Amino acid sequence: MGGTTAFDRRIQAGPAGIPLAVRRGDGSWAELAERTAAFGADRFLLVTDGAAPADHLARVRAMAAAQAPCTVIDLRSAPLPDRPAPGEGTGGRTVVIALGGERACAVAADLRLPTTLAAAVGPALALRCPPPEARALPDRTAPALVWVRGDVLADRPAAETRAGMIGVIRHVLAVCPAQYEALAEALDPQARYSERTVAGFLAVCADARAALVCFDPFETGPALALGYGRRLGTLVRRLAGRPSAPGDAEALGLLLAARLAVRLGLLDSAGAWAHRELVARNGSVTGLPGGTDVAALADALGAALAPGPGLLLLAGLGRPSCVDGRLLTPVGAAPVRAAVEGLGPVGVPSGRVAELLPVTG
Repeated sequence: MGGTTAFDRRIQAGPAGIPLAVRRGDGSWAELAERTAAFGADRFLLVTDGAAPADHLARVRAMAAAQAPCTVIDLRSAPLPDRPAPGEGTGGRTVVIALGGERACAVAADLRLPTTLAAAVGPALALRCPPPEARALPDRTAPALVWVRGDVLADRPAAETRAGMIGVIRHVLAVCPAQYEALAEALDPQARYSERTVAGFLAVCADARAALVCFDPFETGPALALGYGRRLGTLVRRLAGRPSAPGDAEALGLLLAARLAVRLGLLDSAGAWAHRELVARNGSVTGLPGGTDVAALADALGAALAPGPGLLLLAGLGRPSCVDGRLLTPVGAAPVRAAVEGLGPVGVPSGRVAELLPVTG
């Protein structure tokens, strides 16, 4: 691949098609300006969240302002205004550009420019599902373009990249285990990756998503696998009561999901070991930090999960467990406690990755 193009994909999510353009180098700015001009905007709303490099933000803002008036909204300090309905307000077309991390790329934007790996493999490629109380769909639930600079992602701080790699690991464990060995070999605990390697990670995640959302665009069925371990990670971050490095809670969410599946008789020990191997090779935590009140955390997790519909758990790598025709498995307090108690600061063996892969043929 030469020039500024790394690769292009089109992710079909139900009736909506999401074009993904992964680019490299400053020469790609001219293409972005041309594609932005094609929106025919009368006004730009540039939504950011502090995750974009300052020079990147300045360049996008200048590009938009050269075409139409541009208002910048930083979600850290200002709420996102409602998009004007056709014929309201200015009477023209307002085009929303989302620039930055997961928070910015989760808005209903026409153009998404993720600048973190976590955003690029997650919300930037997802439909925005309207709330249940909404009377009608918003005017656009899918971005008209997702544009990613692979070289910018490769240049981000190591802690941020390591956190984003948890999303890549999630895709491989839950959706495309055929990529397991390649990912295990590529993972670097120092989170130093070439632009080409980052583009490869993006391609794996885009293809995994495309395979699931074609017939499940709002991720309520098989595409629930794309969020494997996320709810547990969110709960760990909220309930653990101590600060952690970016991505630590998400890593523990994956490990807890594996241990829960083992306790429920769904996943074998090799599958759980496979989770720990990837997390360890990523340089992420593989156990609860010292001083954690394990009993209190177990009780809090059990209480938070008990009233819910259950969790997506794996019966094997790439094979979600199905209970009564649903991909959510009910979990009780006892297996939750056992799973949490098993997350000690135990090291992970390395090496025999191929032995973890499912036998085929």
